[in-house]
Amino acid sequence: SADLKLLEEATISVCKSLVEKNPRTGNLGSLIKVFLSRTKELKISAECQNHLFIWQAHNALFIICCLLKVFISRMSEEELQLHLTYEEK
Repeated sequence: SADLKLLEEATISVCKSLVEKNPRTGNLGSLIKVFLSRTKELKISAECQNHLFIWQAHNALFIICCLLKVFISRMSEEELQLHLTYEEK
């Protein structure tokens, strides 16, 4: 859609920077780990109507999806695996 195209154009420089720096920082993997560790709280948040937590989880998932789309389109499976399996030295 047109909105998706505008989003991609607006965020391409940030995504390119992340692709370059992520092997050193591990930011994408960290974001995914934090999101996965907090998913257990989503059911409780929905039951308690904690809209702020649900909104934050939605935004994190949206960011992960957008970044993975860029990563997948720009690198091989092996490179992607390296980006997602960062280990602090």
